Amino acid sequence: MITLGIHDGHTATACIMRDGKILACISEERLNRVKEFGGFPEKSILECLKIADIQPSEVQGVGVVGLLKPTFPQTYHKPPFYKKLFSAATRVLPETFFQSNVWVKPARMLLGLFRNKAEIISRLKKMGINPEPTFYEHHFLHAAKAHFCCWFGTENNLIITCDGSGDAVCATVNIGKGKEIERIVEISNYNSIGEFYTQITQYLGMKPMSHEYKVMGLAPYAKEEHSNKTLQLFERFFKVNNKSPLMFKNTSGYWKWRFIEAFRTVLMGHRFDNIARAAQTLIERIVTIWIRNCIANTGIHNLVLSGGVFMNVKANDLILNLPEVKNLFIFPSCGDESLAISAAIVKSLESGQDRIEPLGPLYFGQDFSDDEIKKALKNIEKEFKVERIEDIDELVGKQLAHGKVIARFTGRMEWGARALGNRSILADAGNRDIVIKINEAIKNRDFWMPFAPSILEERADDYIINPKGFYAPYMIMAFPTKEKARKELIAALHPYDFTARPQVVRESWNPSYYKVLKTFERETGVGGVLNTSF
Repeated sequence: MITLGIHDGHTATACIMRDGKILACISEERLNRVKEFGGFPEKSILECLKIADIQPSEVQGVGVVGLLKPTFPQTYHKPPFYKKLFSAATRVLPETFFQSNVWVKPARMLLGLFRNKAEIISRLKKMGINPEPTFYEHHFLHAAKAHFCCWFGTENNLIITCDGSGDAVCATVNIGKGKEIERIVEISNYNSIGEFYTQITQYLGMKPMSHEYKVMGLAPYAKEEHSNKTLQLFERFFKVNNKSPLMFKNTSGYWKWRFIEAFRTVLMGHRFDNIARAAQTLIERIVTIWIRNCIANTGIHNLVLSGGVFMNVKANDLILNLPEVKNLFIFPSCGDESLAISAAIVKSLESGQDRIEPLGPLYFGQDFSDDEIKKALKNIEKEFKVERIEDIDELVGKQLAHGKVIARFTGRMEWGARALGNRSILADAGNRDIVIKINEAIKNRDFWMPFAPSILEERADDYIINPKGFYAPYMIMAFPTKEKARKELIAALHPYDFTARPQVVRESWNPSYYKVLKTFERETGVGGVLNTSF
């Protein structure tokens, strides 16, 4: 069974599966060079078909993300009329109405009329893809991919989703047993803690639906005693629902863009770093209390997470270390770009596929032949010396040991938000000054933001504090670090609190990258390097 999954929202993505296995997955931004591009991912669909060596006519099923027309970062500041109307309604209708879910289904039915289904069907047919697409609800897809790709199986999972908004919902609680997913709670997007965090991002002068990670990175610089005043204010905005402990609710009286109105008044005189820390602390408290309540209520200790809020690696660390959590799986790059994978999975299962392969390495993108590389290199031969090295991985490891900064381009491109060695800038993480060098030459990263390390699996315990032994190959979890990391990997740690967001490298997942790290270890005694994206 060959299925195509399509996400046409922000960071539009396509995915091709065959018989329960992901063959290719690419976000459109990688091909059209428009960061976080939102729209129909035509280039991605064609490239996925090319990678998988599948003709358009061979596609047997198509799944599309979302019942409602998606929101794009580029139009975030210009909300459509219906959202302006909804925002205005929050001024006059009782808050309890919006906190509840009574309006969600009618809103979906009405707004679903504006979903651009005919356009998508037409564009697919022009590409030679004829199966009628099925459109799936946003948070069902968040739950499905995490459950069906989970490492510890699908027998009995507590599946929790949380993001800014999707099809009028911001969070769900589900129980997954085999092929069945039962939703027991959904929370309307009026109550969105993710949307609150996005509005804080915008208020601090950063890009909404994109720079939330910068707020998280800024948060540790503020002292707890200085940010408490701001936190006390924010605690009036959101609470876990005492009457319904599996839900949290917005108690501020504001929604979406109206948060900015409130911030301009109530945050006057509050420092930017205190605001960041208070927002981060609030999201950590709400999410951890909510998850503990969900575990207590269901009695299920196998926890599966998905949705953009769980891109917050600091909150994930707190969740991992909750005593109630026995097993934890967080879908990598779990923003909406991952929903294309889920649409392909669900369509495959609906069409009779028995099993979905658990998630492994994320190298789902393009590879390039020697001839293609030679053709590209002809354009730069006059400026650079081009030479073929037989054991390139050995050389890269040695060059890193001698203080070189290496751009590594090899094999299939990673899917998702993280560079995982195949399209990475690498450097000796023991050299603090290398951060300035990389930033000035390439990254221009904000001064408060950390880089991340790639660490050999067998050396991970030397550097990170991980009492539950959580395997971390995807850079989806932050960990406190040991003194050894602060000596040997300092340039790849958070500059203030010394936490790390590692890629733990297993030999079987990427043998050539593993060899680079082993060579570096042999030369220096250090079991990791700094790894950042192009």
